[in-house]
Amino acid sequence: MDPTVTRKSIDASSPESQGRKWLQGLGADGRSFLPPEYQNSGFNDSLSLRHLKVDRVESGLVIATLTVKPSLTNGYNTLHGGASATVASIVAMAAVKTLSGADKTFSLSEMGISYISAASINVELEIEAKVLRFGKSIAVSSIDIRNKTTKQITFQGRATFYHMPTSSL
Repeated sequence: MDPTVTRKSIDASSPESQGRKWLQGLGADGRSFLPPEYQNSGFNDSLSLRHLKVDRVESGLVIATLTVKPSLTNGYNTLHGGASATVASIVAMAAVKTLSGADKTFSLSEMGISYISAASINVELEIEAKVLRFGKSIAVSSIDIRNKTTKQITFQGRATFYHMPTSSL
C-alpha cells in the first residue's frame, strides 16, 4: 500500500480499513520490529491496532479514535497504562511519518507520560498526535488522549524519535 498521505488513505467506516493499512504501510505500527514469529500471529494487532481507527491525517498531525475493549484493560476494567502508551507511540510515529515519508526509519528514544484519568470499557477516546519539532536527527511530538464525549484528558505525553540514518554500504 502506498503510504502517501491523502484523503483516500483513510476510511472512517471501519478500524479494519485503509486507516489501519495506512499505519502499517508507514511502519508506524511497530510490526516491522517484531521477531518474524510474531509478525503474522495477531500478537501486536490485539494490543494496538484492532480497536484503533484513523480519523484525520494532515502534515504533522494524526487524529485517531480508540474504543476501550476488555483486551486493553487492567484489573480495574479501565484502559491499561501500557496499552495507552503503545497506542500513543503508534499515533505519534504516524504523525512524524507524515513529514518524513515512509522510507525514513525512526526509533522511539524517549517518552514522557502523564496518566490523568481512567477510561472505562466501551469509552471512545480521541488520540491527537502533533509534531512539535522535526529536525535533521530527531522529531518531537505531543500526544493527547481524551474522552471523545466529555473531552476530559486521560493521558498526555511527549515522544522523541531519533532518525536512524540509512547505511551507505
